[in-house]
Amino acid sequence: MSNPHEAKALGGLDRLEERLRGPDLQAGSPSAQMALSVILPGVPAFRRVPPIALLLALLGIVVPTIGALWAYVNRGDMIALAFDERFLLGVVVVGLVAVLVRLAAIAEIAHAFRRTPGIGGRTAVATVVVLALSIPVLWVAFHANEARTAVGNVFAADDGDALFTPIPSGGGGGDGGTADDDIDPTSVKTVLLLGGDAGPGRWGLRTDTMILVSVHEASGRTSLVSIPRNLTRLQFPPGSPLHDAFPDGFNDLANAVFPYVSTRDELMAHYGRNGLQAEAVALAEAIGYSLDVEIDDYALVNMQGFLEVIDAIGGVDVEIAQTLPMPGTIPGAKHELPDTLGPGLVHLDGTLAIAYARSRSGDSDYQRMGRQRQLLSALGSQVSTADAIRAFGSVTGDLENSMRTSLSAGEFSDLLDRLGDNEGIHESVGLAPPLITPGSPDYPLIQDVIDQVERALVTGGASGYAG
Repeated sequence: MSNPHEAKALGGLDRLEERLRGPDLQAGSPSAQMALSVILPGVPAFRRVPPIALLLALLGIVVPTIGALWAYVNRGDMIALAFDERFLLGVVVVGLVAVLVRLAAIAEIAHAFRRTPGIGGRTAVATVVVLALSIPVLWVAFHANEARTAVGNVFAADDGDALFTPIPSGGGGGDGGTADDDIDPTSVKTVLLLGGDAGPGRWGLRTDTMILVSVHEASGRTSLVSIPRNLTRLQFPPGSPLHDAFPDGFNDLANAVFPYVSTRDELMAHYGRNGLQAEAVALAEAIGYSLDVEIDDYALVNMQGFLEVIDAIGGVDVEIAQTLPMPGTIPGAKHELPDTLGPGLVHLDGTLAIAYARSRSGDSDYQRMGRQRQLLSALGSQVSTADAIRAFGSVTGDLENSMRTSLSAGEFSDLLDRLGDNEGIHESVGLAPPLITPGSPDYPLIQDVIDQVERALVTGGASGYAG
């Protein structure tokens, strides 16, 4: 029989050893294990059910951590990621799984301690804590899912096909242009930006803003060429329905092509290929043929909807050279307009930005074209990743109501990067008097202007037409 003093001493040693080992997660209280599972789901269960614990830890700790680290490393491309459907779907899935895994971890502990008095109340408290802490995660997942739907409606799949490629003999009935063999037209990508005055969600609009954005892929040099809304006698490629209807050129202004197509079912069916905006495709084909330029994609913006986007990102700053009278009002304005803007650096909210882009009170359509190019460049250069993230929830909804494009989300993000690089804007040209006469256009001359702008883009020289 052992000595009672020896037994007492051995018991003390056992207790000391237990204290030195630290708390045993298996023997820990259910409250402590549930609290740990909120942060590290699965860890308290490793000694009970290793396979389940490993799965919970993988889904609740490892996957979210890797995702967060990957997003941090790629934070410079956050705007592109915000327009990526797969990334947005990943955010939704990871967010929901992170919450469900923690609830599962709490359920596992509740089951393991099911005979412990008061376990039901502790489980309820832990569940409420998880749900409360998950509110920001669920908010992000909810808006990411909304954005994923909007992205799918706004952007097209990247099929790589140009909307219009010039016919080998030359477009617009001219002399075939002046392009030389040493200029590779495929090295330049051209997007037709269209802006109209219809309200959000309405697409039967007149395109008062038409800008060709061309990017030399190798150098990143970019040019902006404004096309006047009152350009007449637009030409259409032979064999097309619009050429059959207007063999001598369109009998209205260029900004009327869009509504003309939208009111004719046979034209909507012909031009609305691959789910693209039929009116925009028809207009891109007309401009591409008339100007003898390959147009790869279009981006169509309802300006009243764009007003909301500008407000969501906090506005934009522009330098106004001289006092500009404002229009009396604009549809969708959120406040009264001042009589004038400028001169000097002026901060524009959405209402003022659209008024600035539309005003013709103090000058003309052609000066307005220049202001539109200026506003476009300012937006591209001033919208930061932080602005985009802060406005993420509202911007995606506004984009769905105000924008359609044949660009993929990645291509659109690249275009924003190009427009945001002020040093990369190589030339800004307006097809306006005295360079051209919109009411009686000399299309061979216009084709030569476009060719020289493209040449300057590729070589890094000057076209002689920028201003």
